[in-house]
Amino acid sequence: MLLAENGKIVPRQPIKDTSFWGRDDFGPKNDWKVALPPNVIVDIEAALPGLKKASLHPKDIRPEHFPLPNSAVFLEEVNKSIEIGPGFALLTGFPIKNLGTADASLAYQGFMSHFGRIAIQNRIGEYVVEVSDKGRGLGPQARGHYGNAELNFHADGANAVSLLCLETAPEGGQSLLIGAAAVYNTILTERPDILPILERGFHHHRRDEREENDPKVTPWRTPVFAYYDDRLHLIYTRISIDYCEAEGIEITPEEKDALDFLDSVLARPHLQVSMDLAPGDLQIVNNFLCLHARTSYRDSETQKRRLIRLWLDNEKSLRNGPGKMDWYMPEHSRFLRERKALLEFPLNSKQSERKN
Repeated sequence: MLLAENGKIVPRQPIKDTSFWGRDDFGPKNDWKVALPPNVIVDIEAALPGLKKASLHPKDIRPEHFPLPNSAVFLEEVNKSIEIGPGFALLTGFPIKNLGTADASLAYQGFMSHFGRIAIQNRIGEYVVEVSDKGRGLGPQARGHYGNAELNFHADGANAVSLLCLETAPEGGQSLLIGAAAVYNTILTERPDILPILERGFHHHRRDEREENDPKVTPWRTPVFAYYDDRLHLIYTRISIDYCEAEGIEITPEEKDALDFLDSVLARPHLQVSMDLAPGDLQIVNNFLCLHARTSYRDSETQKRRLIRLWLDNEKSLRNGPGKMDWYMPEHSRFLRERKALLEFPLNSKQSERKN
């Protein structure tokens, strides 16, 4: 039995709703990819001049600043896929070819404002992040978008993460997704004994994304599986758990066994969907319904992998749980603002002052 946030006991039982899927639900013909309809593209191109003229900061862009009058039905269907469907959508044909990088990025920000508020992603204040090889290896002081290494399955901050592909690498860089329901059901069937450990959760290393006087490790545990608003949430990033050991946080043999089995489930190909993002592809992923990963890649002198990443905070989302936003930038976290009492820790005074 699992205790939810409201004290309600939630029976541990398989998830059978529309969020449950596996690889075979997405056929090799790629007919599950969704091409942007011509009327949506017309709306995007028509809205761009007004957004350019407004000169807004990304955090201030709202749907009224980028009107898409002929796209309401399409936007609603995409949002359903993210919220109650598989937890992701891959849209193709975003009009980047004739726009140039700056205008394509701005049009992307305007389009994505219809799915949530553009949220901050790091301590240096970036709301729009270019994902490319910047030559920095993955480690306690560097996150995955700084290099070209393989990234294991993990979640990002806010409700959803989105990528717009500008250019691909000549080798590698494949995107992988896995659904929370399939992972949970597998563990429930094969290793229910480790669910209490995963539900208790783990401390996470803040990887230099913190205030100077904040501890390097979160003073609270974040559950891997948890129920908020009676909906299952999956929150996981193994690497930031492992880095805690160097800071004196013990990870017991039982906890390592649970994490290792979870990783073995995440590695099962039949649970994953893979996609090669092409220029103009736009991926949106619900951070609580799916984990995402990336294979390593190699650039060449003439071809370099470049994507634009946004984090999206949707106040109307059905899921609002803890995650990277809370570990790295708690003063910006809507989860902590609304549900701080669920985590037994005080925000430091500087964070509290900034929030007020």
